[in-house]
Order: sequence, then structure tokens, then C-alpha cells
Amino acid sequence: MRVGSDNSIYSLLASSPRKGPSIADAKMGGAVQVNAPKIPAVRSDQELIADFHARMSKQALDWADNDKDGKVTKSEFMDGQSRLAEMNGTPHDTAYSESKWAKLDATGKGWVTAEELGDGLQKIFPVNVGHLGAGYAERLRNRQG
Repeated sequence: MRVGSDNSIYSLLASSPRKGPSIADAKMGGAVQVNAPKIPAVRSDQELIADFHARMSKQALDWADNDKDGKVTKSEFMDGQSRLAEMNGTPHDTAYSESKWAKLDATGKGWVTAEELGDGLQKIFPVNVGHLGAGYAERLRNRQG
């Protein structure tokens, strides 16, 4: 059997250029609208830091607030710190956790709100946004491992 362009098997074997549907094929009228890719808005360093602290505060509240009342008590905080140490395979440093709690609960009332937790975490974990100097990123890429 000879395979040629007139045989149906030839159409299965031969590659034919494919093209997308045209406007006429899709029966679309009017002008074609091309959507430009969405570029995220440029955020300032302060906005990035505030966003980081807000996410850290929410995560800490979700982690430590066992009864989900929107407040973290000292016992809830210490329990959370103990669970973190266990997850990391390290012994719980009670003195360090106590010092962190003292910064969170500066008034000594025994519990903190979500806002107070966020303010305290900003004191415990100060964050800055840095920018790489010229050539520094290139040196990191070319670093011998």
C-alpha cells in the first residue's frame, strides 16, 4: 500500500501546522482586547515590614490562643513555646520564654490582646528591609560551594 496525501492514514502521520482559532471561528465581534499582565504594586519598605509583623502576629495568636477568645494568656504562651521547642527537638528554655512574655505583657496583667501581641513581637523581633549592594547578588550567584 502506498501512503500519499490522498489516503486517510496520511493525515494521521503527517504533521500539519496548527493555528489558534480566529475571531471569525469564535464568532466574536468587535475589537480584540488584549489584557496586559498584572504587575503587583510596589510597596514601601515600611509597608513590607508592617505586613511581616501583621502575619507574624496572626500566626502567633492562632498558635497560642488555645481557647480562641482573641487573647493569649501566659499559660497559653508558655504552652505554645513548649510545643515549639518539642517540634524543633530542643529542650524548652523556660527562662527565655519568661523573658519574651515579659516583653509581650509589659503591664503584668497575665494576658495580651492581638494588638498587644503584635506590638510585643515587634519589640522582640525587630525587622528591617535591606537592599543588596551593587555586585553583591552576583557574588552570591558565583560563590563556589
